[in-house]
Amino acid sequence: MGEKLLTVNKQKIDLQGARYYEGLRETLEPSNKGKIVAINPDNGEYFLGQTVLEAVKKGREKYPECVFYIAKVGYPTVYRFH
Repeated sequence: MGEKLLTVNKQKIDLQGARYYEGLRETLEPSNKGKIVAINPDNGEYFLGQTVLEAVKKGREKYPECVFYIAKVGYPTVYRFH
C-alpha cells in the first residue's frame, strides 16, 4: 500500500502531444533533427535529449508525475523494428 495509481488517457496524450509537436516542428527540426523530444501534453512545454530516457528525465525534473508525448525530431517514429 502507499503506492499511487496513475491513470493515463493515452488518446489525450497522443492528440495533444501531436498537436503541440506540429506547432513546434519549424522551431525544432532545423537544428535538432534526430533528437528526442518529450512534450508535456497539458501545456506544450518540451524537453530535448539524445535518448528517450534523457528527454523524459529532464521533463520529470519539472513535472514529476507527467506522462510525456515522445517524438523523434524530423522522423515519423521514435523506433523502427526490423
